[in-house]
Amino acid sequence: MHFPPLALPPSAAGASPAARVRPYLLQTWRGRTLLVAVTIVALDMAVVPMPGLLMALAVGRLVVFGAVGLPRLSRWIVRRLMWRIRTKMLVSYLFIAVVPLVLLTIFFLLAGFLGLSLTASYMVSSHMERTAQELRSLARATLSSVRLDDPRLRQTIEDRLSPARILHPNLEWSLVRDGKPLVTQGAAPTQLPDWLSGPSFAGVALDQQHDVLRALWGEGSAFLVLDVPTDEAFFKRLETATGITIIASGKELKRRRGADGDVVELSPEAEREIENRFSRSTGVPFLSAVERTRWDTGKKDFMGFLIRYQPAEQLRRLSPGSLDVSDVFVKGMAFVAGLFLIVYGGALLVGVLLARSITRNIHALSQGTERLRQGDFSAAIPVRTHDQLGELAESFNMMARGIEDLLREQAEKQRLEEELRIARQIQMSLLPQEAVTHPGLRIAALCLPATEVGGDYYDLLPLSESRLGVLVADVSGKGTSAALYMAELKGLALSLSRIYDSPARLLAEANRILAANMDARSFVTMTYAVVDTAERTMRYARAGHNPILHLEASTGRTRMLAPAGLGLGMDAGSRFEEILEEAVLPLRSGDVFLFFTDGLTEAMNERSELFGESRLRELMESVGGEGDGTPVAELKERILAEIHHFVGGAAPQDDLTLVILKVV
Repeated sequence: MHFPPLALPPSAAGASPAARVRPYLLQTWRGRTLLVAVTIVALDMAVVPMPGLLMALAVGRLVVFGAVGLPRLSRWIVRRLMWRIRTKMLVSYLFIAVVPLVLLTIFFLLAGFLGLSLTASYMVSSHMERTAQELRSLARATLSSVRLDDPRLRQTIEDRLSPARILHPNLEWSLVRDGKPLVTQGAAPTQLPDWLSGPSFAGVALDQQHDVLRALWGEGSAFLVLDVPTDEAFFKRLETATGITIIASGKELKRRRGADGDVVELSPEAEREIENRFSRSTGVPFLSAVERTRWDTGKKDFMGFLIRYQPAEQLRRLSPGSLDVSDVFVKGMAFVAGLFLIVYGGALLVGVLLARSITRNIHALSQGTERLRQGDFSAAIPVRTHDQLGELAESFNMMARGIEDLLREQAEKQRLEEELRIARQIQMSLLPQEAVTHPGLRIAALCLPATEVGGDYYDLLPLSESRLGVLVADVSGKGTSAALYMAELKGLALSLSRIYDSPARLLAEANRILAANMDARSFVTMTYAVVDTAERTMRYARAGHNPILHLEASTGRTRMLAPAGLGLGMDAGSRFEEILEEAVLPLRSGDVFLFFTDGLTEAMNERSELFGESRLRELMESVGGEGDGTPVAELKERILAEIHHFVGGAAPQDDLTLVILKVV
């Protein structure tokens, strides 16, 4: 069964790019100006020179489009590319898998860089400290083995220091006793600083703005100082020993006092030299430092170095014996990387296959949704897997079948509602359309239909100037059939009331006619009364209907007028007439008669309690106790108010019909 398309929003990927771009370029002023600007720039770049102002405007339009339109175009392209769930899942999988991989790679590279760089820095500082310790040991041995009064003291010291002079050709020294220099070479100090309390010193010292590697040893009143300038030759020897290139050292830096403290900057000469060294060297750059002592004050600071090293060379130098750790490390890392790529590729392939299996079902759901949107509920989604998506597809098929059933039920419901609407129109058209007045009577009537069409019916039939026929009926069943029976009953009442003055005879004839044509499951309850204001009497009969409630003006009490009788259509023979009774009641001024249907006494509240005849009688008697001046319209409103108060929020179950007559 095919239904009209559902009013769902259009698909996000429904329009092609050309279908969206063409209207923008041809139908909007922004698109037209952009197209003109591109044309002008293209012609100018080809063979047709354009005026400068025109080119400026065209370029400005392109710049505006680049600043405003390109971000929007980019967002649209991303939305279109990411419309498919499969693409989103693959991209999310790549983010989940690749981003941690990149972070781990960066982490390990950074850890390796810091590890090797700190090792290189340690090698530089430890080499310099070890050299200083060796020089101090040499100074101690030399001072212990020479005689200070030897006339060949210089030659003896030079012989003792010859091994160190081979390693450090620019070695400087000074031998001092009792504050007097005995032998000196270079700019080595001849006086001890005040802060030096011990007999020895070994390390880097800053003396007169020069950084030197200094070793000192003292015995008694004599001391020997050995200095190795930290110049380019020293750094060349350090590079030979460690494989680490010194690009710049602290002595090539100058300090100036700034507002925020000491700011270090390179001198022009040092900057050019550093650039030359940096261009000649290769490897990873890093900063290193070694502790330095200011010789004049004894304060400690650091001497900085800009170093450069080869990671592979560092690993080789750190290898034990003849084992080349760098080669083993590179091969191991290559093996691990290859294994990782294989595992990662397999995981990526599995992820793609899983994403495909998921998105295939989702795509089937999307197609099924589109068919639902077009009103086709017959095509089922194939269930390929026995997992959650398979259950979702099966649930979708069940939902489609359920929607089809619901739409079919909705169509049937709409048909029934239309039938009920017609029946309601018939019911309301049968009731008196205008207020009926009669001399000597005050009349109020009301029919409140429930949600469904019921069979309540009342009518006021003027028979003569002094006689009025009052009819209240309730047709069993609901809907169109009840409305049609009401129409038939109205026709019978209009015709028979002109023929029969007796209510009992009218009911008997109506029963004979209806019983011959009425469905066996249907019947009509009815009360019919003829009020004669001239004779001051009311003749009435009841065919199985609710009693008439009579409020006596003389006593203020109520009583039920309930002559015997069967419902119309329940018996087609003589039994109906045998049971049917007719009564005559004299009328007195102030008497009130209430004709009603069961919708009044059987009104039900939320606790499933009925309003009942007793509450109705109490209400009528309370009104009667207020005197004869209560208008019938006010009495009607009070009855309705009490019913509504009693029912509360409960929905009405049946029509509510009443007719009030008051004798004046």
